[in-house]
Amino acid sequence: MDTLTRAFLISGLALIALILLVNGSDVFVPLAVAMLVWFLINAIATGIKRIPLGGKLVPRPVALLLSVAAILGSGFLIVDLIIRNVSAMSARRIDFSSSLNPLVDKVAEWIGVSNSEVLNKFFDTIGIEQLLGKIVSTTASFSGQLGVVSLYVVFLLVEQQFFDVKLRALIRDDKRRELVRGILSAIAHDVQKYIWIMTVVSALTAILSYAVMQWVGLDHLAFWAFLIFILNFIPTIGSILATALPALFAVVQFQGFSEALTLFVAIGVIEMAVGWFLQPRLAGQSLNLSQFVVVLSLFVWGAIWGIVGMFLAVPLTVIVMIIFSNFKTTRPVAILLSETGNLASLDRRLKDNDR
Repeated sequence: MDTLTRAFLISGLALIALILLVNGSDVFVPLAVAMLVWFLINAIATGIKRIPLGGKLVPRPVALLLSVAAILGSGFLIVDLIIRNVSAMSARRIDFSSSLNPLVDKVAEWIGVSNSEVLNKFFDTIGIEQLLGKIVSTTASFSGQLGVVSLYVVFLLVEQQFFDVKLRALIRDDKRRELVRGILSAIAHDVQKYIWIMTVVSALTAILSYAVMQWVGLDHLAFWAFLIFILNFIPTIGSILATALPALFAVVQFQGFSEALTLFVAIGVIEMAVGWFLQPRLAGQSLNLSQFVVVLSLFVWGAIWGIVGMFLAVPLTVIVMIIFSNFKTTRPVAILLSETGNLASLDRRLKDNDR
């Protein structure tokens, strides 16, 4: 097959995949989230399995059950948190527009503007009420999909014991089968490590932010801490939103800027300290993704699957890079996606998995 024909074929397949991902989002989005949860369950189970119990390691089935129990317990707490705070914030949305009027007058007096029409237009453009309403509706919509995600996770856990048997039945050639097994192992390793790192980093950021918000006196502390935890899974943009949203809410709640400015600065410092110093030390060069590619993937997957696509952008891009690195035709694309252009560490991991 000549180069031009190959290029047309790859472009055609990519276009078909894009159409399927966009039009089949109702099926693929819960499935992708379920696979991420499945990776997390196996990662937790792997950690539990290493804990010595009476001189012996925890058996794999017991570790899986404990991991599922931990995820289910966390899930129930999160759903309860969302339902309670969504109801409370939905009730407060009615008062947001009227509560901004004294604030607009105060700002107009502060800057010496006699007519506050310009400031009213500015606050309408920001759309704090609409922004908070979008947060409420998005979290409620996500809660409604938890049942479908849970069903997918259950079937993945049941089916995973047969993956190797099916792989042997599908691929008879030993060398090719080991290659596929190495790719799957590398994907599992990188995605699980990414989830662990982001969970630790996001949890620490949320805990420190909770302390600051409690000191300031912000309402709905648990909800905002949870939102900060979730938003930190979105690189760059998530950190900006996690800093700005509590501060915007503080403007409405306190009818002033001092508390909002305190929150904005304090949470911003926390985000920078954790994101710039702790996260690189934990992650190292393991993912080897270009920062430009990370930001670009946010917009690409966000355009395809919305907010959920932004959460999944990094794991999905890592998977694409690992797969592309193993084929001669697509390896240049993997090199472009990487940060250093050097795929030696990934190749070494694949060879280790083959052995």
